[in-house]
Amino acid sequence: MARERKSAAALAAREKARTKALEMTQRHELLLEKAAEYFVLEDQSAARMASAQEQARQILDQAKQALEADHIERGRIVVAMLSTGESRALVAQRLGVSAGELRVLLEAANTTTERPR
Repeated sequence: MARERKSAAALAAREKARTKALEMTQRHELLLEKAAEYFVLEDQSAARMASAQEQARQILDQAKQALEADHIERGRIVVAMLSTGESRALVAQRLGVSAGELRVLLEAANTTTERPR
């Protein structure tokens, strides 16, 4: 078998090096693209989580307001029950609440009637 000339061997080596460099560049570009996709998705996930947390906070605030309104309305019902002449102890027993809970409900009903509207 005949030996290659030195110039042919050098040409083949340069071509091999060029091919390897191209492969490395393509792989590097692919890795950059995938890293960019990763960080875009990471940012989108963080934005979704922040939005969900804000919505959850709003829902909890609405629920808290509704619970306060219900508490006041329950207090008004207790006041109406007491206005029939029934004792506090019997009203508390009928509603299944303690005397302390009954007092808290009465205070809630009284604070709304004392506030200017």
